Amino acid sequence: MGCRWLTPDSYFFVCDSGERCGLVKKENRLRRRNDFTRVYKKGKSYANKYLVVYVLPNGRAVDRFGFSVGKRVGKAVTRNRMRRRLREICRLHVGLLTPGYDIVVIPRNPALEVDYDTIKRALRHLFHKAGIFRNNQ
Repeated sequence: MGCRWLTPDSYFFVCDSGERCGLVKKENRLRRRNDFTRVYKKGKSYANKYLVVYVLPNGRAVDRFGFSVGKRVGKAVTRNRMRRRLREICRLHVGLLTPGYDIVVIPRNPALEVDYDTIKRALRHLFHKAGIFRNNQ
C-alpha cells in the first residue's frame, strides 16, 4: 500500500497502480489565498537556515503543497528557479509523507547559494521535525 522507489537509486516513486507519483494533480496544490492564510495563521512552523515550512492538518486524504517565494529572494528568474526546485523535491517526497496535511514551503535567502541536494536535505529535515514522514522514515 502506498508508494515505493522505482529502483533503489531512483528519484521516482511508483504507486500501487503502477503510475509515478507526483504533484501534477490539482488536489496536491494549495492555490487560493485563503488556503495559504489559513495555514499561516493556524499551522505550526518549522525552520532551519534555508527554509521555513508551515504544516496544518487538512482533513483530506492527500497532502497539499504551496510555495511562497517572496521578492526579497531575488528577481523573477531566481524565484521561479527556486520554486521549481522546491516543487520537484516535494513531488519526489509526496509518497513518503503522511497524507492529510497542507504544507507551505518558504525559502530563505541562503537557499539561493546552495545546491539542490542541500535544499533537499534541509526540506527532509523539516519534514522529520514536523513528524509528517510515514513511520518517521
